[in-house]
Amino acid sequence: MLRTAHCIVLSLLTFALSLRGESPPEGFKAIFNGKDLTGWSGGSTWWSVEDGCLTGVTDGKLDYNRFITWKDGKVKNFELRVKVKATKGGNSGLQYRGLERPDLGEWVVTGYQCDVVPDKDDYNGMLYEERGRRILAHTGEKVIIDAQAQPWVVGKFPIQSFPSEQWHDYRVLVEGNHHQHWIDGVQTVDVIDLDEKGRALEGVIAVQVHRGPVMKIQYKDFFLKSLPDDLPLTTAAQAPVPADAVKVVPQGAPVKKDTK
Repeated sequence: MLRTAHCIVLSLLTFALSLRGESPPEGFKAIFNGKDLTGWSGGSTWWSVEDGCLTGVTDGKLDYNRFITWKDGKVKNFELRVKVKATKGGNSGLQYRGLERPDLGEWVVTGYQCDVVPDKDDYNGMLYEERGRRILAHTGEKVIIDAQAQPWVVGKFPIQSFPSEQWHDYRVLVEGNHHQHWIDGVQTVDVIDLDEKGRALEGVIAVQVHRGPVMKIQYKDFFLKSLPDDLPLTTAAQAPVPADAVKVVPQGAPVKKDTK
């Protein structure tokens, strides 16, 4: 009887610790408390807290993408770390330096996004701009976006698979106009944005549920580190587009560069 009681207490303790999650690394702060949606704003139809995780669900009838937004300030230069798990066919994204746009619909946020699409290796971890310039860098690409808003592929990374139904560590590092994403320590994109008219230098953090099939997305251990506001911007002189660069066509495959 005592052995059984001991096992029950140990199991409950392990479960409680799993709900509490990890502590933030040095220099980071938790922006989700693992208990409720305090500090976040989004539709309760799609967002809740389940098993200590920020959880988004869709029923397959969503007519456009919806977001839940962290309301405790805007971010400029920062590092973001979070664990993410999506069901098979799930599609979500980590929105950053975003802009809330109620004029476009309920719970709409535009701006930069680290895509979370586990079943599409060339999209998972890419840099996308919601309701803007769209695909800025596919997964596995090092890109320079020129002053005319055209992205050019200037280098490549190996593409790896990060299966659905498993937890994965996403990391986003933004310094000035330099954007980098990682999944499980593997770099997925490296982008320099020279488009002064199109880029954003600050904005909100949000996460997405995507229209399409039924899905569930979960986020936990959501940690943010603020970096100095005055980090320098990379200039066109510091990041020239090489002659053999490849043009990124929005929502399509890259084609050979023709003219600058």
